[in-house]
Amino acid sequence: MQVAIFRTSGLILAVALCYLAAAFLASGVGLHEQIMPFWVPAGVALGAALRFGARILPGVLLGNLAFNLLITLSWKDSIDAYNLLTASLIGTGAALQAGVSALLIKRFDAYPLAPKMGRSLLWYVLLAGPVCCVISASIGTSAVYEFSDAGGSAGYWKDWLTWWIADSFGAIVITPVVLALLVGKSMSGRRRLALVTRLAIIMAGALILNSLFLDRLSNQLRRDFMRDTQLIEARLSGIMQKNMTDLATLGRRFAENGTYSPAYFAEEAAELIEENPGLRAYSWDPIVQQSEREMFERYTAELIDEPGYAISGESLYPEDPLIPVQMVEPRESNRTALGFNLLSLEDRRRSVIQAQATGRAVATEILNLTQAPDQPGLLILQPVYHMGGNSSVLYRHRNLVGFMVGVFTLNQLLESSLRSAGLEDISVRLTEAGARESFYSDFPAQPNPELIAAFDLDVAQRTWHMEATPNANYMAAHPSSNAVDLQGLLALVAILGTMLTLATHDRERVLLAEVRRQTQSLAYQAKHDDLTGLPNRSNLLETLRARLTGPDSAPFALLFIDLDRFKLINDSLGHQVGDHLLVALARKLEQQLPEDAHLYRMGGDEFILMVDGNRRRACVEADKLLIAAGMPMDVDNIRLQVTASIGISLYPNHGNDLVTLIRYADTAMYRAKAQGKNRYMVHSEEFSNQTFQSFSLEQDLRVALEQRQLLLHYQPQFDLKSGELLGTEALVRWQHPERGLLAPGEFIELAEETQLIIPLGWQVIELACEQVASWNEQGLKMPCVAVNISPQQLLQMDFVEKLNALVDSQRISRDTFELEITELMIMQDPDLAMLQLHKLRESGYRIALDDFGTGYSSLDRLKHLPLDRLKIDQAFTRDIGRNSRDEAVILTIIALGSALGIEVLAEGVETQAQLDFLCNNACNSVQGYLLGRPVAPDQLTLEVLS
Repeated sequence: MQVAIFRTSGLILAVALCYLAAAFLASGVGLHEQIMPFWVPAGVALGAALRFGARILPGVLLGNLAFNLLITLSWKDSIDAYNLLTASLIGTGAALQAGVSALLIKRFDAYPLAPKMGRSLLWYVLLAGPVCCVISASIGTSAVYEFSDAGGSAGYWKDWLTWWIADSFGAIVITPVVLALLVGKSMSGRRRLALVTRLAIIMAGALILNSLFLDRLSNQLRRDFMRDTQLIEARLSGIMQKNMTDLATLGRRFAENGTYSPAYFAEEAAELIEENPGLRAYSWDPIVQQSEREMFERYTAELIDEPGYAISGESLYPEDPLIPVQMVEPRESNRTALGFNLLSLEDRRRSVIQAQATGRAVATEILNLTQAPDQPGLLILQPVYHMGGNSSVLYRHRNLVGFMVGVFTLNQLLESSLRSAGLEDISVRLTEAGARESFYSDFPAQPNPELIAAFDLDVAQRTWHMEATPNANYMAAHPSSNAVDLQGLLALVAILGTMLTLATHDRERVLLAEVRRQTQSLAYQAKHDDLTGLPNRSNLLETLRARLTGPDSAPFALLFIDLDRFKLINDSLGHQVGDHLLVALARKLEQQLPEDAHLYRMGGDEFILMVDGNRRRACVEADKLLIAAGMPMDVDNIRLQVTASIGISLYPNHGNDLVTLIRYADTAMYRAKAQGKNRYMVHSEEFSNQTFQSFSLEQDLRVALEQRQLLLHYQPQFDLKSGELLGTEALVRWQHPERGLLAPGEFIELAEETQLIIPLGWQVIELACEQVASWNEQGLKMPCVAVNISPQQLLQMDFVEKLNALVDSQRISRDTFELEITELMIMQDPDLAMLQLHKLRESGYRIALDDFGTGYSSLDRLKHLPLDRLKIDQAFTRDIGRNSRDEAVILTIIALGSALGIEVLAEGVETQAQLDFLCNNACNSVQGYLLGRPVAPDQLTLEVLS
């Protein structure tokens, strides 16, 4: 099941990648370019659906979704919910179209490489193209127009028609190519190459002609765009010149009038602002000396009726005067600008000095306008002079009295220029001469480098480098995009050529198929049973021989099937009924077979099933066969019910030659009959090596318990604060007479399976008691000895009484022993385990919970356990310093133990870093190889107790 899911997932991914690659190879670079008259991916999707079925349709959806999202990112910086919805709907339409097309083609037997009849090719062309391609065209075009911010290309119905023609061409022409590449061995390499070559020539011819036609239209597009760009340059220069003239005129009138009244300024500015949509504000900024500041503020407050008027922003240099905004129009939207001192910002100061030095207007770019946040703007300072001196022209001199300032929005300036030229679908990028980064741009993310026009524009002593490129709507509206008629004709010619090629291929296929059918008929009769049509004995022997001598050494099983008491049916009902029963049974068994199983008739009522897999798989199939054979069948109006006996042999377990495998399966079948029929038996020897070894080890363990071959090693435990010995843990070892010293992992599991764990556990307790008594006689005091208790041992009803008797007989204090239990032990029988633990506590023993954190016991139960110690499993300790999550678990256990008043011991301490971490985090005690390995009692006495 997992393999099938993995294969399907891989197939879906492969289809998605192929679809994505085909889409990129066939498309342009934008959302509009994918609505084109030759859409190859439609054929990729339909071919894959016909070859692999509906399971690959998610791949078509994923490939189309990925393509459309990537296309969107090619002209946008990000993807929003509408873009995702558009891409999802287009992908859904493509997948639905491929699925419906494949279903209808199969329903009408219109498979293009092997049509059933003369009209099948016509059905294929109609179903794959015009009929089903309505689906994707309708869903996709509607999604683009309803949800995509790019909009359509040339109107809904024209785009729908282009989409429909594109998918029809791709589905009809490309599908046979895809199928020819995927049919495998059912088509010879030469015929496959011939068919693919012919179809590729048709497709390439149509694409080349289309490319030449589009190339011609592209050249026309470039010429027209360059002409439009020159018009934009002229209009933009004219608009900027007019703004400069208006600004100078307003300043001159203002100076000549001599009466700087707000009403006069508002009247003059309003007319100019109304004429120019890009103009955001005009302001009058007089030059004020520092000594005149207070007087100027009082005067201006009365003049413009703004009681709170004050100059904001100090000049950057002490010698500089003040150039504040005295009047601004429109005032309501620019009130915050009142009083702003131009000389308080460095870039404004530079512009003021330049304007004063040259006597001409100076432009300054502004990243964000107060009047239009997040929009780049333009500030133009026009110096205003007052003519003084003698009335004679020769003796008059100019006095700079202030600046008339115009604030412009670049967006609206450019839009006004484009609109006046009738060219609103062109994107613009502006860069200051000599700068690397542009200060204004609405360029697409990936503009076409062949469609970028550039020119320089002089604006108030600034030089701008301006670049222009057409956007998608411009190109869609251009006559170069109206190529549907010729492209539709090319698609029609390609479709007719495809039909002719497929018809020729089908005629060749029919002739070759007839020759092949005659040849195969003779071969079939030689290797198949005449009665049931199943492969016969000869076929089985040939298959087995090839399987055994070939490179494939995968295991398989032979199931020898024999009907029970079939002779009685022949004798009582006649051989004709018996033959009909065999045919009916063969059909029923075939219906139950998986793909990797093959049924053969050996003769009479004997069959053999060969199935891949191990013993378990063979047994599963045997059960299915017994059930199928035992179901009632109506044969010649007679209701019959039979049973079968099955013998199973396994390769390579039971042999590696066909004679042996068949003989073993036959023998096992007779054993099944001997056992009562209607069952299966697997051939086996008395014991396999593994069984014998397990049996031998079990016998040795029984002897070991009788001869007391077990011994204990002790691992010391230390207090982290004082460093003193707290006790030891008794760990069992088996001194095998032939295999040497065995660790617990080599025999404890076997002891649990054979119930020998109970006598083994008591022997461990006896050995621990004897050792403690020995230490006591030597005058060596062991604070505590920890002994592991198995679940089976703890849950014995007389365990506590028997333990008390054993410990008391050695005259040992009960609190010398710490009995270690696990969370699993408690889970097996929580109530009895809890009862036993309380009895042990009342008897005076210490109790520790071993391997804490690795089981599934509840904290609610934990708080009721009579515990003295929690032991942190080494699975957490060994990752200290490497895994912060394990450290967090350790800290939690330490905190839990502290809160419950239970000592915490960490096992498996092997490094100084682990020890330091536990010391720093208030762990009570530790054990591990760093401080002491498990050793024999004598060595422990020498190293620790002494």
